[in-house]
Amino acid sequence: PIFPQLVKPYRDMKVDSRNIVKPGYVFPLKQAKGSAKLKVTCVVANQKVIQPPKNVRLAKNPLTGTVPAKPEDLSDNANSVATLFELGAFRFIDCGDLTWNVEAKLVTPFNVIGTVDVYQVNHHGLDSSNNPVMINSLAPTVSVMNNGHTKGCGAGSFAALKGAKSIQAMWQVHKNLRKKDPENNTIEDYIANLTDRDGCKGHYLKLSVAADGKTYSMSNPRNGQKVTYQTKKR
Repeated sequence: PIFPQLVKPYRDMKVDSRNIVKPGYVFPLKQAKGSAKLKVTCVVANQKVIQPPKNVRLAKNPLTGTVPAKPEDLSDNANSVATLFELGAFRFIDCGDLTWNVEAKLVTPFNVIGTVDVYQVNHHGLDSSNNPVMINSLAPTVSVMNNGHTKGCGAGSFAALKGAKSIQAMWQVHKNLRKKDPENNTIEDYIANLTDRDGCKGHYLKLSVAADGKTYSMSNPRNGQKVTYQTKKR
């Protein structure tokens, strides 16, 4: 109910022009010299998903229909904007708070996105999101979850990530401190914050991509942990 009040100053702001992003919209960006091409594409908005090019025929995704749908999500989360970031061959997807049924719609019956290297775990790792059909279709090498010490890291989401054969490492912003399911955590080296809110130092996780897009690194400044990964060959 408070959202219209919060968004009003933004909408009333004087600007030269406004663009409403739609699936397929490519953000106009200046390219850096000596770097691989950077491309940022909107792939989902308002529950509409990017469509395959008219001259391209895609095979049906074999995972179509393998996981049941959930009741229609009437919250604004289902309207989340999802964005695909590409630097050379490197690919990172961030779908915000996108929920279960729209996640499936993104990759079925046709997986227009293909595979990614890094997956920003949807919706803090809540179980209303992170459909295994989407995760397995995108086949990320690394997942990054922006959860809280009691929010997110849901059992279903964690199982979907852990069950994805492509994922080599799962990183979390906070350790799940719920007493009922402490098993839903990645290894502590890959967690930025291990304490509750009172003791939290606000550590972060950092993703760095090489200028040529061929490798990328995840680092945890809390403990100096850094791991470098090879970008998928495409």
